[in-house]
Amino acid sequence: MNEGRLALDIETASPHGPPSDFRNTADFELVAVGLGYRTDGGTEVEVLLRDGDWAVEHTAELLRAVVEWCEKRGGPVVTYNGEYFDEHHLRAWARQVADEGIWPDAPSHVDALFSDHVDLGTLAATAFPHAVRSNRDIPALWKACEEAGVDQPTVWYDDYDLSADYLDSLGIDDSHVKGAHVGEALGERYVEGVVAGIDHTHTHAELTRLLVDYAAGDIEPLFSLHDALRRHDARV
Repeated sequence: MNEGRLALDIETASPHGPPSDFRNTADFELVAVGLGYRTDGGTEVEVLLRDGDWAVEHTAELLRAVVEWCEKRGGPVVTYNGEYFDEHHLRAWARQVADEGIWPDAPSHVDALFSDHVDLGTLAATAFPHAVRSNRDIPALWKACEEAGVDQPTVWYDDYDLSADYLDSLGIDDSHVKGAHVGEALGERYVEGVVAGIDHTHTHAELTRLLVDYAAGDIEPLFSLHDALRRHDARV
């Protein structure tokens, strides 16, 4: 029986203004984390959401929940471009909550979580060098999945009961959800709803469902892409 594997993908917002540097954690807040665990018996997928405002205490709560979920299952962690983004920012938030005295052991737990990290972006760049744009180090995830023959789900706005006026107010006029929508509008609006206590409203419930579906959407493809890249590596 194969050892289990974990997959992780974070969703962030930038409520304090547009990011000046994607490596600057101060420009981002943690909103949601998509998690997966795969064994021979199947795949488990979970999405953990922020439960409060932008205070560091709520960052610590979500970070602890992520670590506990992963530690309960174990195994190497698979990400896409995680060394640059997901792992980088989770480590920075861990240091922040430790420095604040909220969770002093956070850095050691995050260190352990990423001690056996597989960044598929690096592997995809080696397997599909022709798919790397001239100004990038790795292919976009969608392009790596396309090259590997892996299906990546699309989350369509029409599948959620969110009015055109509501989406217009967020500056969204696309037919499907993009990462930029979460970072620039949807993540912040979700947290505003939590803080305002409107969890019971239909619109907030639909927004929550959309965010969960979007955050979960890349987890299965991460495992499938990992499998495809390992097969490719075995052939060369």
